[in-house]
Amino acid sequence: MLSKSRAYLTLLCIGLLLSFYACQTNRPLKDSSEEDGTEPPRTVKGTMQARPGGPMELVEVGVHEVPVNPPLVEAEQASLRNDDLVLGIVTDGEAVAYPIRYLAMYEIIDSKVGKLPVAPTW
Repeated sequence: MLSKSRAYLTLLCIGLLLSFYACQTNRPLKDSSEEDGTEPPRTVKGTMQARPGGPMELVEVGVHEVPVNPPLVEAEQASLRNDDLVLGIVTDGEAVAYPIRYLAMYEIIDSKVGKLPVAPTW
């Protein structure tokens, strides 16, 4: 019979081997919509609690697509008010400002400033 420490070591080795095997398996992730040709759902269902100690409620929240490379305009052409808040990024002498009201709708934008990929979040 194996000693306790040797049994733990054996289980640890088996676990590591299974982990390495799982990491090497290159299975592409497929969306079920690819198989049946339907659009992916635009909502996510989950539970939430409106207040601490309150009842759990089932909610359905809309999912927004992340804007990818939104069109950028010159500052003079932007439809911003003087008091609009923006999140600014400056790199290699190029400045870009993302309006907070736009970021509030999507929470993240997939964009580029010059050649640098950025993902400003709010």
